[in-house]
Amino acid sequence: MKISIIDIGSNTIKLVIYNVMEDNSFIGIHQESTKVRLGETLAFSDSLSEQSILKSIDVLLLYRDITRLESANKVVCVGTSAVRDSRNGKYFIDQVLKKTGFKVRVLSGEEEAYYSYLGASMATCIPNGLFFDLGGGSLELVYTEDFKVKKAQALPLGALRLSRTFASQDGSFSKKECDNMTQKILDTLPTKKGYGIGIDASLVGAGGTLRALGRVDQKRAGFPFEKVHNYRLKLSSIESLRKDLSTLKPSEISSRWSFDSTRVETIVAGIYVIHSIMKKFDFDEIIISGYGIREGILASFIHSPRTLENHNIESLEKQVAKLLSYHCHKQDISNFGLDDMMRDMIYYKLLKEREVEILSHALYTLSRLPETNKHYSLFYRLLDEDYPSLTYREQVILALSIVYSKKIRTAEELFYKYSHLLKPQNLKSIQKIAILLNLATIIIKTGSQIRIRLTENQNMIFTVIPRQKLFPSILLKQVIEKARAVFDIPIQYDAANIPNRINRVKNSTNKIISIKFQT
Repeated sequence: MKISIIDIGSNTIKLVIYNVMEDNSFIGIHQESTKVRLGETLAFSDSLSEQSILKSIDVLLLYRDITRLESANKVVCVGTSAVRDSRNGKYFIDQVLKKTGFKVRVLSGEEEAYYSYLGASMATCIPNGLFFDLGGGSLELVYTEDFKVKKAQALPLGALRLSRTFASQDGSFSKKECDNMTQKILDTLPTKKGYGIGIDASLVGAGGTLRALGRVDQKRAGFPFEKVHNYRLKLSSIESLRKDLSTLKPSEISSRWSFDSTRVETIVAGIYVIHSIMKKFDFDEIIISGYGIREGILASFIHSPRTLENHNIESLEKQVAKLLSYHCHKQDISNFGLDDMMRDMIYYKLLKEREVEILSHALYTLSRLPETNKHYSLFYRLLDEDYPSLTYREQVILALSIVYSKKIRTAEELFYKYSHLLKPQNLKSIQKIAILLNLATIIIKTGSQIRIRLTENQNMIFTVIPRQKLFPSILLKQVIEKARAVFDIPIQYDAANIPNRINRVKNSTNKIISIKFQT
């Protein structure tokens, strides 16, 4: 099924067509973005200009053709700050319906904040954080603790709105104009105490301005990957970019920097908003989310179309909590029946908690990806995936671990190629995760079970209980021999007949294999 989301913003109108799978996961397959500046007059007027309305309708007619060509099953069209705040917003909605057939659903500020948070959080899975989405007309802020929304609001601090309010006629900012804009931003933002932000909170941001700044910072730093999702942008980098860009005209920014045409007129104001958030709430880095309001709306619509129609914030809040509970736990190690074993391995310091986290993501990835023997292609495909809660280094470790589990020599070559992103000790983590992937693959594919117990001498005994007569015991023994070297501990491999134990496991054979870790 294909679903199209059209987002009518203050600066641009965006279209994304998603392919929705049977399990309700989705992937973007077509994207358009057109600058219309629908909300540019709202800095000094209360109405949308007729020119911007006509231009917006022309763009929407184009998007209608695209959605029809791509055979989209459903089109969801939403309006945000510009339509919401304007006196003639209803006139705009009526004209859009008359000319294009699109029914525009105007989001309240609080709804926009919730949908932005849902989209960003599904892709980052950070339980405690201050989330923001910086658009052209407004800034959405959401504060959460353990995925529960404590505060959610929209503020009139969009990059286009601020640019039209404070910039000179040529689009540049004098020092005085920058100072006035900064004061306005700081006066409008809530306080850290007022939001009750905890010490373990992270700052997560979404929006085109932030992603554009992230890409520039990556280019400056020589970052080797073409992706900005989950990138950490430091306060020092924001301050450096603010210093370099503050006094430039949009034409100078366009000629000297790699910002696209939709950003050059609003990038300075956007930097000042982001810098003010970091300073006022005392954060030294931002985690950039490549996902936001459109993905949040889509996830909500797939789950229950009525939530978008009902204008009920309580229903939306419950839906957000339910969706995040699923999305942020579907990769847990418990889903593979290995959580007891992993807990014991952490307890005995055979694995670290972050290694288990990477292993769980690797297992989930392998359950979704088609089998392949093209290991280099597999590696780069894995780097292109978006993993909630993993840093870039951890994602490289995940990709190398999966390749290592299939072809050691290829993984070692890739490790040395990307060693500048890794630490020497990461090779040991990769080897451990790869061996456990091999073991888990045998357990999962054969439908076997693992039993764990401790001896009186505190030795761990892992008992693999096969459910197939043709159990790959030789292959398992090979994996165990590799584990002996990687974990650097004595491992005993025993095969014995224990009828009493087997009889308690339905459909199992009468063979039981014990793997003893002697600590």
